[in-house]
Amino acid sequence: MVQHRIIYSLCLIILLISGCRKSTETGIWQIFESTIENRRTYSNPFEDVSLNVICTRPDGTIVGFPGFYAGNHTWKIRLMPDQTGRWKFTAEFSDRSKNFTGTFLCNESDLPGLVTLYEANPVWFGYSSGMPLLLRSFHAGDRFFADTSNLITGDEWSDVQRNRFLDWLQENRYNTLSIASHYLNRNTEGRGKGWRTPGLWDSDRQIPVPEEFDRMEKVLNELAGRKIIVFPFAGFLGRNSDFPTDPDKLELYLSYTIARLAPYWNIVFNVGGPEPTLPHSPYLTREEIINAGIRIKELNKSGNLITVHTPTGDSEFMDEPWLDFVTLQGPKTTDHKVLYEGLMRNHPGGKGLYAQETLWPGNKYHPTYTNSDIRKNTIVATMAAAMINFADMNGDSSSGFSGSLDPEMANNEIHAIFHNTLDFFESLGYYKMSPMNEITDNGYCLALSGKEYLVYLGEGGTVNLNPEQGEYSVIWINASDLQEIINGGKTKDGKGLTSPAHGDDWFLRLINNDK
Repeated sequence: MVQHRIIYSLCLIILLISGCRKSTETGIWQIFESTIENRRTYSNPFEDVSLNVICTRPDGTIVGFPGFYAGNHTWKIRLMPDQTGRWKFTAEFSDRSKNFTGTFLCNESDLPGLVTLYEANPVWFGYSSGMPLLLRSFHAGDRFFADTSNLITGDEWSDVQRNRFLDWLQENRYNTLSIASHYLNRNTEGRGKGWRTPGLWDSDRQIPVPEEFDRMEKVLNELAGRKIIVFPFAGFLGRNSDFPTDPDKLELYLSYTIARLAPYWNIVFNVGGPEPTLPHSPYLTREEIINAGIRIKELNKSGNLITVHTPTGDSEFMDEPWLDFVTLQGPKTTDHKVLYEGLMRNHPGGKGLYAQETLWPGNKYHPTYTNSDIRKNTIVATMAAAMINFADMNGDSSSGFSGSLDPEMANNEIHAIFHNTLDFFESLGYYKMSPMNEITDNGYCLALSGKEYLVYLGEGGTVNLNPEQGEYSVIWINASDLQEIINGGKTKDGKGLTSPAHGDDWFLRLINNDK
């Protein structure tokens, strides 16, 4: 009996020395988090020591990543499990002051997976589970992450108002938010100045601020719970923001931020914005953006998508290997040919396209869009496999409903037009098709070659297609009244197909019933 007590005491001492063993549960794609306390004193706990973590998946594969200092002698381990089953992990401080071991069980969840590109057809977005994702994106102004009123204007903003806006967002079927002043406050008059948004970086002490990350993550957790995807408009290196420029401090900032945010299934990464290489007012060089993009890719063990915001015109980064999808400002036009060609020029194979500032009704830097323009531009952009970030403004990007986020200010008519148009594409299984304009002499074409072809004729008329051999059913759909569907018979060669006389724009759908 005495011997058993001695053995038990020795085991207890070993556990206390090594930290603690924990076993808990989480769901796949959710965040698993564990905490370890280290009472050793460091002059700078962010840089004097690191917490190195090794995780073993249920299938035996291994992933390594850093933990992060959370303040008050506390470090955290955070990851997003991508397999169900029993996980094991070990963590050790680089100075060997303490180590930590544990396990957790990963169960099924209702989450679709990490936001990524659609594996079967990566010109579209999808989830790591293999499901497609049609982004329904809305741009929110600088107040979104604030927790009190604006110090300059006194405008009110609170958790209650934020939740009221998010209720509206979901009721209107948006699943993605482009958020200004995220991650860093844009300290510009009318564009973030005065809003008490999280201050992630202490520019005086040149260290991250854990409690400010906690403030931000409180909101991010709510967005994840609501299944809302986040595009950070400012990103890691935001215009007029307090990000570090010293290479060592920039490394600390990037690695710390990624350690905290990469485990979120619903976050994509943006190197910086808005418009870091704006010709008349750049704040980053091309080399700085590329170096940051490469480093973010290296640090990003979870595989979150990476992009960078660009000025109006073609993206100079579309072919960079670290860039997963192009974020485009423009074309800002109601000329459908200019819109389509501009989008297609910036849609390299195997990457996504986010038309971030291409259809912002009410923005003073855009043309005046009629309701018909909104509908037609949404159609043409989707025919180019571009995902639109919609807006509802009255001036700049921080104005109107996009700035106030007060549902009473929303122009509900334009939001209905936007979503009803996207509903049509979703009903057709858009993600199976790819842009294929080279096979038509009129309009814009999406196709799953040999099986299905969709052509949009902005002004109706006659179209000649060059489909693969077969017999196809011909279906005409009135683009301005999607309930009007007309049987156009059959075709074997796709030639001389003419839209019905009434209605100014039409969809032509060819379906091979034998495949």
